[in-house]
Amino acid sequence: MDFCFRRAGRIILAASALVLIPSFVTVPGAKAENQAAAGQKNWKDRDEYDAYQKAAQATDPKARLEALKAWEDKYPTSDFIDMRNQYYLDTYSKLAPTDPGMRQALLTKAQDALKTDPKNANTLYLISLWGPIVGGSNPSPDLVSQVESAGHAFIAGADDAFAAANKPANLPDADWQKAKIARIGIAHNALAWAAASKKDYPTAESEYKESLTINPDQGTTSALYAKMLYDEKKFGDSLFEYARTAQYTGPGPSQPAASRQQAMDFFNKLYKNYHGGDDGKDQVLAQAKTSALPPSGFNITSAADAAQKDADAVNARIKSDPAFGLWYSVKASLTGDSGATYFGGNVKDVELPGGAAFGGTTVKYFSGTILSLDPADKPTKITLGIEDPTKADATLIFTTAIPASALTKIKVGEKINFTGVVDAFTKDPYMLTFKDADVEGVQLAPPPPRKTTKKHH
Repeated sequence: MDFCFRRAGRIILAASALVLIPSFVTVPGAKAENQAAAGQKNWKDRDEYDAYQKAAQATDPKARLEALKAWEDKYPTSDFIDMRNQYYLDTYSKLAPTDPGMRQALLTKAQDALKTDPKNANTLYLISLWGPIVGGSNPSPDLVSQVESAGHAFIAGADDAFAAANKPANLPDADWQKAKIARIGIAHNALAWAAASKKDYPTAESEYKESLTINPDQGTTSALYAKMLYDEKKFGDSLFEYARTAQYTGPGPSQPAASRQQAMDFFNKLYKNYHGGDDGKDQVLAQAKTSALPPSGFNITSAADAAQKDADAVNARIKSDPAFGLWYSVKASLTGDSGATYFGGNVKDVELPGGAAFGGTTVKYFSGTILSLDPADKPTKITLGIEDPTKADATLIFTTAIPASALTKIKVGEKINFTGVVDAFTKDPYMLTFKDADVEGVQLAPPPPRKTTKKHH
């Protein structure tokens, strides 16, 4: 089963990328100053220190970038190359959201930074964040490998990187933990992207689930996950994530209002096409509003699965109940394209079942549940449900009213067995009408008068 809603999925993916970026980057300028003062590292000369100061004090990112390049050009082997790389990454991070040309430069500098500081959490995080944005849907194998390595390394070192001793003094503990959780979530998102790029969808699905488990406050991740599930034709699970995308507004990164509305429109269309109706939709929306992942046992039955389940139930019933099998066979013929012709040539004025054979069995009676008697006190019409005991599909018409003595057995809710001559039918809604039927075990017409004989003396 497939649906032509690709456009909505692409828009969600494009709109989600940049709003994933949290503003949390630290540059160890003070630490470098202390190292220099302690004699652990040295400036080449006063000019290098002045070059550093010019870059550190620049408030405009473009001006800082120029200052950093000037420092690097003159002092490529500085003792403070690690610090300078972090200044570069901080500066590129500020420029990249609005200048796509800075994104590849950021990744290139990050890769350089790992050569001298391979476990730097900030560098690994930025690769995890920006790599999927730069790579998109058709990344190079080298970039996929770069992102995959960074994501795994960041997750492995997250506890050490976010140890209490590393927390900025003015940052509350709760915010420090939130920053850790947000970045671990993004690293898992990066691993999901890398796996999907290699068409390893089970791993991608697992990584998205892990990300949303660790940090449920990611409406943008739900959007990416929804699209991947949809592309895999896992429509039931993708519906939950589209519902989440459409409704999530924060406190974490969420889709813009227009994209959320698109997601809701897409959800509504897909749900109806997939499920075959809107029943149960409100429950899915309510669950997705409070949870990033579906609850255990979550399932949206497809229309195809529901139809197959119904067909299996009908086939099982036909196999165990020849009377129903005959009834269903007649109905199938009457509701087909040649129903009127079939009725006139095979059913009209014929007693059914009346001992007809079905599946090697002689069928004497149909069975149905009485739904109504009309009129109630002296009925001349009985309406029955045969296929479904709650839906009328057979009518028995009598020339004379059913006697009161028979109404103890013929009453609404009771099940009766009958045979009768077919008089009429309607295709939609389906109804087969019989005249003057016989009901098993019930005397409907008064017995004929007894003949009396004269006594002879």
